[in-house]
This record gives sequence, structure tokens and C-alpha cells, in this order.
Amino acid sequence: MRTRLLTNNAVASTADVGCGIDGDAQRMNGQWTRRGLLLSGLVVPVGLLTAPIGLAAANRAAMVTDVASYQERLEQFARTHRFALIDIRADWCAVCHRIEREILAHPAVLQQLQAVPLVKVDVTAMDERNRQLLSYLRASGPPTFFIVDAATGREYDGTRSVGSFSRRDLVRRLRPFTR
Repeated sequence: MRTRLLTNNAVASTADVGCGIDGDAQRMNGQWTRRGLLLSGLVVPVGLLTAPIGLAAANRAAMVTDVASYQERLEQFARTHRFALIDIRADWCAVCHRIEREILAHPAVLQQLQAVPLVKVDVTAMDERNRQLLSYLRASGPPTFFIVDAATGREYDGTRSVGSFSRRDLVRRLRPFTR
């Protein structure tokens, strides 16, 4: 592969890199154009920006949205775990997004979630099924977190958090259930 020094000391290869842009549009007289370099550099970031949308759609399929799917998920977890952490969330809930991004993704929390699996309850639609599930869980809306016995679905006293909370608070609440 041969490289060339462009103006402003930019280095570019003369080999086609296959970024999805026509090689003729990228090179002019054997050299990369600034437009071609910029466009090829933007192809990957734009693709990365759309990836979370696809992941969110995949995660939504794993979320429970009604009483029946909630009970099924607890039954699944009861086979291998004694407890479960219930996360009532919605796409329109800004605090829920902060909790997901800053608290649930933290390594200390992820380690504890191996012992106490997370059941994501999605009430984004706030339709009749969501309202029945909220009533069943005795919750007014997102964000609400609490720990239940996976076999019975019984909530443990003192584990419910409504609204924003810190990572330390969640770790402290999970600790007795991870031993």
C-alpha cells in the first residue's frame, strides 16, 4: 500500500479502502481529495450513531410490557437465580436514560447484576397493558427500581427506589442479595 502526503500534512493511501464511496470520487489524479477524506471519515461515525437505535430495538424485545410477560420472565430467572432487580423505565424518561448510561453500565453494578438479574419493564407506550402492569407492581411510573424474590415475585422491604438515585445507593441495596 502506498501513501502520499497531502496538503496540511495529511497522509492518505492511494489504495481503495472500500468505505462505501466510489473510489473515483475519493481520488483525483491519484491523490485523495479533501471531500473524499472527509466523507470516508464520516461513514464510520454515522454508522456508529445508528447502531444504538438497532440495539435499543433489540433490547426492547427483551423487555416486559405486561403482567403475563413479567411473570414469565420471573419464572425464567427463578430457575437459576433467587432474586431479581426490577427496572421500570420508559423511552421518554430522561432520568431512566441517565440511570441506564451512568449507573447500570458501571462495572461495580454489572458485577452485582450477574447475581441479581435485571428485569426491564418498559412502560413507554403507557397503554392499558402497561397501566395494568404498573398497578400489579404498585408503581406510579418510571423510574422505579426494587428487588423481588424471583420465585414468588414478592418485593423485599426497603429496596424500592423511585426517581433518581446514585450508583453507590444501588450497590448498597444489591449487596445483601449477592452473597
